[in-house]
Amino acid sequence: MLGDERASWRPARFGYELWGCEVGLRFPTVKLLDYRARWAELEASQNPFATVVMAHLKAQETQADSEARKAAKWQLLRRLYEQGYA
Repeated sequence: MLGDERASWRPARFGYELWGCEVGLRFPTVKLLDYRARWAELEASQNPFATVVMAHLKAQETQADSEARKAAKWQLLRRLYEQGYA
């Protein structure tokens, strides 16, 4: 799971070689940045992790705007409360 802001960085393999031996792993990645285009899907989800992804995206989006960040935090907190979380 990748939370960076670089759309083109998508590693899918890790490995190294030493003394003629090689070790490698291939793995799937999920880029949280991709969920920006799926905002409506996140809003419709009852999964609390959808709110975590929304919070991450809003934190990136409002990095230079403290008022917008505060408003986004309240919206996300209200969302959790409405879903039954204390």
